[in-house]
Amino acid sequence: MKYYFIVNPASRTGGGRNLWDELEEKLAASKTDHEVFFTRKGESAALIAKEICEKHPEMKRIVVVGGDGTVNEVINGLTDYSRIIFGHVPTGSGNDLARGLGIPAEYTKAFTHVLHPVEIKKVDHCLLEYLDDDEPPRKFAVSAGMGYDADICYHAQKSPLKKLLNRFGSGSSIYFLMGIKLIFANKRAKMVLLIDGKRRITCEKAVFVTAMNTLYEGGGVPMAPGADPTDGKLTLCVVNNISRLQHCMLMTSAKKGEHIKSSGVEIINCRSVEIESDRPLVLHTDGEVAGKHKHVRLSCLPEQIRMMV
Repeated sequence: MKYYFIVNPASRTGGGRNLWDELEEKLAASKTDHEVFFTRKGESAALIAKEICEKHPEMKRIVVVGGDGTVNEVINGLTDYSRIIFGHVPTGSGNDLARGLGIPAEYTKAFTHVLHPVEIKKVDHCLLEYLDDDEPPRKFAVSAGMGYDADICYHAQKSPLKKLLNRFGSGSSIYFLMGIKLIFANKRAKMVLLIDGKRRITCEKAVFVTAMNTLYEGGGVPMAPGADPTDGKLTLCVVNNISRLQHCMLMTSAKKGEHIKSSGVEIINCRSVEIESDRPLVLHTDGEVAGKHKHVRLSCLPEQIRMMV
């Protein structure tokens, strides 16, 4: 079965191309049938993935060499999961998808797992739908959020400090730094949640609502300790009506997954959630900014993808 590698050469602060050159030597030695596609600035990796699926309708292995953001782009171009076995070699700064699925953090080990899979597991992908306009929906593999955690992604991606920290292998720390800053700058919102079309929850002073598919987000924060990416459900982390001081304490406890014991934090397992806020708020999918909206639906797709882990 042929491999199609989608490589982000800009990952690892531009070192992704050198990493790939090293990995391609292993491919040549193994005589693995493959093609390579490099992402380019200004061009969506979703288009590359879509073209692969359209031109090669047979069974195939599609592997992303990059970070969570590259994976997010690629899965939004994939069609017909029944003819795809998906793989991931993590070379980003956060790598929460790999961490949540137990894929080795070390890229050469992860690459070995792609060529010689230990297991092929059926994994969930999820969907963000915009209910306040006609913008097309977006898939996500790790998490999607509205409010504080999305604001962190927005400001972290804009910060020139992120590139500097990436050079020292500490790129994920930008999320923690922005998180501290936004504890005091973030404005609370009123949100109404509709869980699985039945249960209605009103949050008068919501800090954020995050829908987790896997365990981690934000570069290793176990936001939803019980999340299972194979169960067909989202695990929501809802934070509402807490003081700024409590918020500071949550930043520490969340790194250990102990935030779920705190008042003002609710964990909910569901197949879908509809969220309506009192004003447009920043959203993210897998750490990538997904616009500003006030009415959205997050759900787990019924079809799973087979993934090499």
